[in-house]
Amino acid sequence: MATSSTKGAANRKSISDILIARKLVTDQQLRPAVDEAERMDKPLQQVVVEKKILEKNAVLKALSEEWRIKAVNLADMEVDLDVVKVVPEATARRHNAVPFAKEENVLFVAMSDPRDFFAVEDIQLRTGFEVQPYLSMPGDVGALLDKAYGTSASTTPDVSVEDIIRGVSAGADGSSDELMVAQAIEQVADVAEVSADAPEVEKLVNAIILGALQQKASDIHIEPFERRLLLRYRVDGNLREAPFALPYSYRNALIAKIKIMTNQMDITEHRKPQDGRIQVTAKGNPIEFRVNVIPTVFGESCVMRVLDRSSIQVEMTKMGFLPDTLEKFKEVLDRPYGLILVCGPTGSGKSTTLYAALNSINQPDVKILTAENPVEYNLPGIIQINVNQEIGFTFAEALRAFLRQDPDIVMVGEIRDKETAQIAMEAAMTGHLVFSTIHTNDAPSAVARLHEMGVPNFLVASTIEACLAQRLVRRVCKDCKEPIKPTDEMKKLFNENKIDISKATFFKGKGCATCNLVGYKGRLGVHELLVLNSDIKKLVLSEVAAGPVRELALKAGMRPLFQDGLMKVAQGLTTVEEVISVATSGEGS
Repeated sequence: MATSSTKGAANRKSISDILIARKLVTDQQLRPAVDEAERMDKPLQQVVVEKKILEKNAVLKALSEEWRIKAVNLADMEVDLDVVKVVPEATARRHNAVPFAKEENVLFVAMSDPRDFFAVEDIQLRTGFEVQPYLSMPGDVGALLDKAYGTSASTTPDVSVEDIIRGVSAGADGSSDELMVAQAIEQVADVAEVSADAPEVEKLVNAIILGALQQKASDIHIEPFERRLLLRYRVDGNLREAPFALPYSYRNALIAKIKIMTNQMDITEHRKPQDGRIQVTAKGNPIEFRVNVIPTVFGESCVMRVLDRSSIQVEMTKMGFLPDTLEKFKEVLDRPYGLILVCGPTGSGKSTTLYAALNSINQPDVKILTAENPVEYNLPGIIQINVNQEIGFTFAEALRAFLRQDPDIVMVGEIRDKETAQIAMEAAMTGHLVFSTIHTNDAPSAVARLHEMGVPNFLVASTIEACLAQRLVRRVCKDCKEPIKPTDEMKKLFNENKIDISKATFFKGKGCATCNLVGYKGRLGVHELLVLNSDIKKLVLSEVAAGPVRELALKAGMRPLFQDGLMKVAQGLTTVEEVISVATSGEGS
């Protein structure tokens, strides 16, 4: 067995020494190859094979045995190009190394010099995989890289991504320059696939993010179709196409780049959905993106939820509450214990309302703990915790832990099962003020939903203090709004809901550069507040159906969602069409 010093000496042998020592070739036969390798700055083993001095397999066998590293003949293999792209192109070409297979957390990498410890370390750090190096011919490594990424002449398409970025800025100003950008991009829609490591791809991802921030979008949608890559932004709850097109040839590279940016996704996996997070800083503000990728028939579709911590409204007065509703809600928040629920569908602003409520009662002498999935916005003075379902750290487990942390106020992100509901209610019974959300269409239905989960009626009746249902409607754009006369149908609608419009002024946005010609800019809440008084609690002990609870709540003064929305129409804040899109007459939803 060779000692370490003997092995070190062997590793220091030159390739020419190894080939001559093994009597595969004489010094005289090797001399022309050595001269050409030095003159052309090419690896000697490659020149030896190209000049047909030795067979490729003979060279690989000799070096493999000498260096005690396994060899692989890439020319005889069918390699998944997605595996190749696990290593960024620039890194792969710099080290003359290419992945050819992977298993779980191990990446098998073919290298022209597998003894290069620093190259192995660099690849491990950049990919997160444990690297298993293999010896391969330099020419075969380069050929596989060219096959995956294209040759150096074709890796950069004839697209100026700076033009795309200028198009984003132009679109924000309402100019027409973005049309020229779209036309320029269409001209290169059929070029060869682009590498995720290409600088143009990074610039294009930045342009997509820049466009979202300029339009104050809540979501970014990148969607592949048969011959088109569609980019859409969700602004004020509605999807709209971006002011510039994406080149079709970028479809795989863009998704791969986004996966790489998350540091969590597997870029070689295209068959199942994946989730990740990206954190960036824009003008000093931390912005986070929750990323989801799913496979479709034409490629992978990506949606990025934008979490701009600087844009959250955490003041109750800015949430769109009518004065009497806000006064009642603040009275509930001042109670020493009990359960307060906010309900509504996904994207209705439930979390933002809870943040505003917590912020309004956040004082130095009050300890507040929150369990969220995930923490969307950081609030000073409040301890916030991410739950993690994968390791068993659920909302219920977080609540149990919270009760040992001596809290005054607790927020649990969502009640979705009996266990979480029961612990939350027990916390409310033992002197804690508990906030949470629940997915129901209106406030009375929240009571029925808890009963359906299996929570005893007495717990529901004794712990719930209030249920707030809400929706979001778009505001009429302040810059282009103009007064309109109410139609007969509108007058009838307001009369049926007992709203006086004799002094009301109705507005509608005609469309301008500020609102991107849609007539709406920003959103406000439409609310339905159910405060459980003694009569309602008495009813809940025997009857938890939403209908009877609603009837009694209306008699007690609860304003339905639809009526609340119409009152905001009468104030000139939104339109009847917007209210009808989120609520229906005679019901809470």
